Amino acid sequence: AETKLAPTDEGAVFHYRMTSQKLCEMDVTFMPDKAPPNIRPTATQILLLGTAAFWGSAFVFSKVAEDSVPPLVAAFLRFGLAALLGVVIILIRKLRDANYSATPKKAWFDTMLLGIVGVTGYNVFFFLGLALSQASDGSMIIPTMSPAITVIFAALFLKDKFRIQQIIGLCVTLFGSMIFFSAVTLLRTANPHQRILGDMLFLVAAAFWAVNTLLSKRTTSKTDPFLATTYAMVFGSIVLGLAALPQLLMVHWTVLGWRFWTDEGYLALLPSVLANWFYYLGVQRIGPARTSVYMYFVPVSSLILSALVLGETLTAAQFVGAILMMIGVWMINRRKRSTIPAPEVHGDLARSRRG
Repeated sequence: AETKLAPTDEGAVFHYRMTSQKLCEMDVTFMPDKAPPNIRPTATQILLLGTAAFWGSAFVFSKVAEDSVPPLVAAFLRFGLAALLGVVIILIRKLRDANYSATPKKAWFDTMLLGIVGVTGYNVFFFLGLALSQASDGSMIIPTMSPAITVIFAALFLKDKFRIQQIIGLCVTLFGSMIFFSAVTLLRTANPHQRILGDMLFLVAAAFWAVNTLLSKRTTSKTDPFLATTYAMVFGSIVLGLAALPQLLMVHWTVLGWRFWTDEGYLALLPSVLANWFYYLGVQRIGPARTSVYMYFVPVSSLILSALVLGETLTAAQFVGAILMMIGVWMINRRKRSTIPAPEVHGDLARSRRG
């Protein structure tokens, strides 16, 4: 499906890289695959590796946040803070450039819908899944299953045509997911049914993100992706706050120490704001095709951090299923090389922010 994405989460942005069928779907035409002569490729590669690490870490540190507060409260605080940071950046840009449009103008309704689906809907099931299952499970299920679900939804509702390679890729992805989920049910743990329920919630979150991706095509054709994602976080965090209100009233705020607020600040600033800016810089400097390769490191970084921080590991069967799912996603989104040269770049390429 030819989709645009206003990213609102780590799984989201990774998802966009893996599902977009165009070279780039922002408010520019196309971006060059070669870095400008005055940009050092090594610096760009470091930024992109950092981006993958930040998005992968969001699964882990969101799980850490849930040790102190209920799931919906953790989601609300993360995206409420991220929305606040995004608004501050927009105001700074407006002060520096009086001609800069600080609102989505004709895309208010579309942006609100993205917030409800991509921020509220996605994160309700994401954080509830984290409460029941492992961060390592979520880091494999959401980034790999959401592209497959998007392709299916696009075929069902937008009448997009399947290519043979996509059909094979879907079969490989679904087979890998069957192995992954079957391995979870066979685990000898205190409550394997709770973990499989959490994994099912991750799957629902992936479906929400697939819907968000399809909806975002119209939104990002009307406004700057950074504006769309920031205001989507604003609307989404408001709804999250209303949903979390009963839990918010039960939180003992005075016992939350600096470690908790450092964790929430990290989640808001790095995975939710800066990582998306780094990604767009990568697209600007080395092109979308080469930049998207780095997004395959998102599950890898999350699995490593899950082991180091949470002590979580995948079983051998889960690992095999995860590899098959990633191969399937690669097949779904692999496209033929185009011989058409890229046109000149237009517009502001440094626009930031799914996150």
